[in-house]
Amino acid sequence: MNLKELPAKKTVKLLALVLTSILIASVSAAVYYSLEMTSTITVAANDIYFVLGPDNGTAIVNLFNDNKSSTLGLKAYKNITMTYDDPIRVRNNHTSTDYNVRLRPVSLTGDAENFVFINFTLQTSTKISLNYTSNGVSWNTPGTTAFVQVDANTNYAIVIETMANATATDGQQAVIGITVDIEQ
Repeated sequence: MNLKELPAKKTVKLLALVLTSILIASVSAAVYYSLEMTSTITVAANDIYFVLGPDNGTAIVNLFNDNKSSTLGLKAYKNITMTYDDPIRVRNNHTSTDYNVRLRPVSLTGDAENFVFINFTLQTSTKISLNYTSNGVSWNTPGTTAFVQVDANTNYAIVIETMANATATDGQQAVIGITVDIEQ
């Protein structure tokens, strides 16, 4: 055994041991605190939902999912505005609470060249609309509307207007998905 190498090996081992101890001490010395949250979730009443309007047969309205979803079968005529005055309504069934709602575009398919516009207007005291327009090449998709109030125990019609392009091919379709968002 060479005596000159022995102190150097011990020094390296000692240094490694000291560095490891410092690393462990610094990791275990981390300080933290926690936030705590407890939630109580109550099943809410279905206060806002769709109901059929008097024009529901003309617009071929189907309600499903506890009146939270609907489908409509609408027509658009070439160069003529087709108006569905009251095919479907938004109902606030709560007896004393007013809610705020808005219209939000979700999806759109169909060739823009076949249509001029398709417009959905919720008839609250402050009317809000989603107006899908076409320049004959592409769709102009509207943005989400502002929130408006729907009074307690009241129905609000959604008026729908459509118009096809003069050169539209019969049987062409556009499929538009929108939502009525309810602010809680």
